[in-house]
Amino acid sequence: MKNFCKLPSELRSQIWLLTIDPHRTVQVRFEFVLLPDLSDGADFFEAIWDAPPALVYATSPTPVPAALHTCREARHVVAQKYERAFTGGTEPRYVWVNFDLDTISIGKSRFTWMGPEAPRIRWLKFAREMSSHYISDEQPQLRMFTNLDELTIVRHDAETSWDDSDELLYWPCPTERVWFINAETDEKISWAENQRRCDKQWETFVAQNEARGSE
Repeated sequence: MKNFCKLPSELRSQIWLLTIDPHRTVQVRFEFVLLPDLSDGADFFEAIWDAPPALVYATSPTPVPAALHTCREARHVVAQKYERAFTGGTEPRYVWVNFDLDTISIGKSRFTWMGPEAPRIRWLKFAREMSSHYISDEQPQLRMFTNLDELTIVRHDAETSWDDSDELLYWPCPTERVWFINAETDEKISWAENQRRCDKQWETFVAQNEARGSE
């Protein structure tokens, strides 16, 4: 460490910058509360059922980049590459993020909770099941991610659930940069491979029906 301190400050700065992980996945978790409307004598349980969740704060179990708490010099250098993000909510906190490098993983959290950070996210990962709710309510919200370079979906359903033969699904980035991860097996495949498998299953289904019809 003594020899390191003798290095030129410019060289030390470059070394600290090399500690930045270019493939970091930041898990962002959102705490929320239900705010039931009890006006006009509304039933409490019905009000709870209909209450929209209100964001309290965002947090992350992902460790802070090590250099940010190594020493004063390291923090000064590396902090210039990160910022305090996801500061919305009634009791705001923050998450250290480098939007140029980090993949933001939100699990099953709502897209709308991304707030002003959404247009800045380049690498997004979320978990979903295909449903009419996703198509009608959630999918349009993906348009908030105007600068997305890559999208990874952890799917909890069958490959065919994400069949895009009719091109009805909206992708906020080129399909060449869309990936699917099987939540059970952890297998990762491209959009093209998922579509190939969907087409294959459909062809098999049609062939089997034709075979039954000719019997």
